[in-house]
Amino acid sequence: MAKLSEKSLNQKLCEVMKPYLAAYLTWYYADPDQRCSWDELCNYDQNFKQKSGENKTEEFCETNWLIRDDVQKGMIIYMQHMKRYNFMKRYQEMNKKALRGDVNSAKYVDEMDKILDKMSVDKSTEDEIGKLLQGVNINVN
Repeated sequence: MAKLSEKSLNQKLCEVMKPYLAAYLTWYYADPDQRCSWDELCNYDQNFKQKSGENKTEEFCETNWLIRDDVQKGMIIYMQHMKRYNFMKRYQEMNKKALRGDVNSAKYVDEMDKILDKMSVDKSTEDEIGKLLQGVNINVN
């Protein structure tokens, strides 16, 4: 369960990019069947509009915005956030099963508790994405 002091995904994204880019990135990664329409998203901010007032195209934004350094950093933040969210969701589901008597779920929860305890003690532990991206330099040129 998320702590009250934890930042939302949008807050984390807005620390490294402008809010309209955070909105775009969140929309970009959202399930196409669940997200708002392109036109609705374009009404969010004037940066989605051309000087003529027409909406920029999805292709324009994908081609020009996803290559920006700040958006690249946002992508990493997004993936880390979703990885943690999915882990916590799975952990909570397994914990519920364990409380109902499922032995395999109880073993899973016990092992995860041990790993989490070790991670909280070992401050040098890095997440998988951070390790993979260590030393990676993304150039826009």
